[in-house]
Amino acid sequence: MRPKLLGLALLAAIAPASPAAAQERSGTVPLVRMQDGHESDLLFRVHPRTLRRIGRPIRTFRSGAGLAMSPDGRTLASSDGPRGRSRIQFVDLVRWRTLAVTGFGRRGPLWVGWASDDRLVAISGGGGFGGQRLMVIDAASGRVVARHAFSGWTMNSLAVPGGFALALAPLKGIGPLRILLIDPAGGLRTVKLEGIPAGGDDGEPAGQILTPALTADPEGGRLYAVSARGLLVADVELATGAVSYHTLGASASKGNIDVWWREAAWAGDGRIAVTGEHWPAARGRRPPRAPVAWGLRIIDTRDWSIDTLDARTTVMHVAGGTVLAYGTRWFARRRSPESTGLLAFDRDGHRRFTRFRGRQVVGAGSRGSLTYVWVRRERTLHVIDLRGGRTVNRVHTGRRAPFLLTQSAVP
Repeated sequence: MRPKLLGLALLAAIAPASPAAAQERSGTVPLVRMQDGHESDLLFRVHPRTLRRIGRPIRTFRSGAGLAMSPDGRTLASSDGPRGRSRIQFVDLVRWRTLAVTGFGRRGPLWVGWASDDRLVAISGGGGFGGQRLMVIDAASGRVVARHAFSGWTMNSLAVPGGFALALAPLKGIGPLRILLIDPAGGLRTVKLEGIPAGGDDGEPAGQILTPALTADPEGGRLYAVSARGLLVADVELATGAVSYHTLGASASKGNIDVWWREAAWAGDGRIAVTGEHWPAARGRRPPRAPVAWGLRIIDTRDWSIDTLDARTTVMHVAGGTVLAYGTRWFARRRSPESTGLLAFDRDGHRRFTRFRGRQVVGAGSRGSLTYVWVRRERTLHVIDLRGGRTVNRVHTGRRAPFLLTQSAVP
């Protein structure tokens, strides 16, 4: 689950499922900024280029547990915070009004994601570690259309063609990754990926934590799970649940009580963008070593080849036909960190531009031809035109980086 959004939070839609949805989002759905309103958080419509406020705010829950935008970009679901009641607020972003606030008669946070434009998936219980339940909720009426209990360590989730996918590891130890597929009517299927290990094992003398990556092809009806360690991809046909595996190359370097983490995003044209980190464990009394970047890599599902675009990055964001990435290498003792700045590549892997070389940056998402990047040293948010990499506006912020919420930012 993402941390509480502090200071500036930008909400926009990404990677629409169809050209019509893209036109609707860019033409009618506002860009939204969240601010701390003390007793409650405030949502503001803002101009995409200047980020100036437009009109009145909408109040939402204080320190909310989750925010998620519907696939068509028209509706925002906000759930109450960890100490609050189990409530969800639905906001119509086009008409700019609260549709409903639905309560569920118990305390505790709900994490949310969308199975369709009008059906929400809400997950409660155990913080992702057991005794969990999920509900499928009709956004128009607030009615619960299905309830399911499940167990497992929630590793990832995302909207997929025809529903919502939840990736689960065993509660204890390492075992096959399980994918729960939830359809808008409330149906539930489970697909077990025997070839993709996930979970944590703290046994002696060796142990590890494995977090595979998950992404989906919105046009092809397929889900892909990228192994956290080694170069194996599971290819799931969503309509049938059939699974095939594809080996991309030799195994990654060996480790001992290490953390292996991957993140993936669909980049279009049959390509998957992947990044991640390896956190080596401390040995004896020596301090922990700095994390090792896995870099930015592109998997081509047409021939299952893999290319490294940059070996230093650990964070990425796909904005239309551009893959954005950055990373910072941290060192022990007093050596200063080394940062890549912002790197931009086209879908063929060619470098489009580089900005803020050597400075620490944080990506705050994209909208249309614009992307938003916070530069730590300046405490400034840059509005950048993706077509040439030029800054078209600067907005000074506080000490905290801004956050962009998209429909994929769910538990």
